Amino acid sequence: MLLRTIVGVTAFAVVVAIAWLGGWPFALTALIAILLGGFEFYAMLTTGGFHVQPVLGMVWLALLTLSGWQPTWISLTLVLFVGFVAVFMWALTVHVQPVTAAMATMLPAFYMGVMGAQAIALRDMQSGLWWLLLGFLIAWGNDTFAYFAGTTLGRHKIWPRVSPKKTWEGTIAGWVSAAMISVLVVWLTPLDFNLGLAALIGLVGGILGFFGDLTISMVKRQVGVKDSGRFFPGHGGMLDRLDSMLFVLPFVYQVALLIK
Repeated sequence: MLLRTIVGVTAFAVVVAIAWLGGWPFALTALIAILLGGFEFYAMLTTGGFHVQPVLGMVWLALLTLSGWQPTWISLTLVLFVGFVAVFMWALTVHVQPVTAAMATMLPAFYMGVMGAQAIALRDMQSGLWWLLLGFLIAWGNDTFAYFAGTTLGRHKIWPRVSPKKTWEGTIAGWVSAAMISVLVVWLTPLDFNLGLAALIGLVGGILGFFGDLTISMVKRQVGVKDSGRFFPGHGGMLDRLDSMLFVLPFVYQVALLIK
């Protein structure tokens, strides 16, 4: 528990400091994190017996992510087109279940690349630092309070087949905390909109973070691994730390576009 807390607080401080800098330091850090998560994702699929082409997938993932940083240099539509064509051309060389191989290769790249691109684009918006901080705190607050409430008060399992440790008590505590944190962030920062809307954004973000977590848990269950990796002592792999944010940050980006 102590190790988990120390690692979590340290990682949060480092990420916030880099987010504060913005520009290429943040884009590069985000790209490295996404690539590490993608590597873990492909490793899990390989462990589960899926035939994938990780090199092709990782290149596609990197280009998709960078399209959020330099959309005028790296066109998202062009990267999507070239990536899909390249994966299907590779799949033509696969003799056993080529469609499954193509889908398994596309999944990590498309899922993480498109989500990661929106996270980078969020930082580059007007007031992007505060929007990004809002997304981070919603995701981390939801995870943290859900974990501690679940381990101390949790009694009723919510979805044992996918995530045996998740409870209704912890999950609801996480959602409520995410809504309260969202209100606090909007109140204390230059973000200027109704606090009731802030609470709704936090609540929806908490719910999406929950499903982001379950999505990766579903993959881990199918392939038979406990953690995506060992990058963070006490926390698991990079993908285990990104799972909820991959749903929350793109949601906050879409909200920011609507409010803007």
